[in-house]
Amino acid sequence: MQNYTRLLNHTEDYIENHLDQKITLADVASNIHMSKYHFHRLFHNYSKETLYQFVTRIKLERSAMFLRVRKEISITDIALRYGYNDAPSYNRAFRRHFGITPTAFRKAQDMPSNKDSNHL
Repeated sequence: MQNYTRLLNHTEDYIENHLDQKITLADVASNIHMSKYHFHRLFHNYSKETLYQFVTRIKLERSAMFLRVRKEISITDIALRYGYNDAPSYNRAFRRHFGITPTAFRKAQDMPSNKDSNHL
């Protein structure tokens, strides 16, 4: 169990360090010296998502943080930074995951919350 946990931690590190690239099952499995078939079973067993789902979720969550704090950077540049080929494919993936477009998400971060306005 501990060896598998260590392997999965190395997998997460690899993914974090390659968010700007297309990450394949073969790449990740090779990085930890395991067959892609065994790695896929292992990863899915411990994470309850496929590698593709995990990578997509991590890219979108990290990009959402980036959208929030780096407002001077365009959405297209953020899409490219997180491995998307263009803004439209990033927008579709973002909307599927969060239920809102990156533009609307960014604008919503600028709006004061109801809680804040009650104290004014």
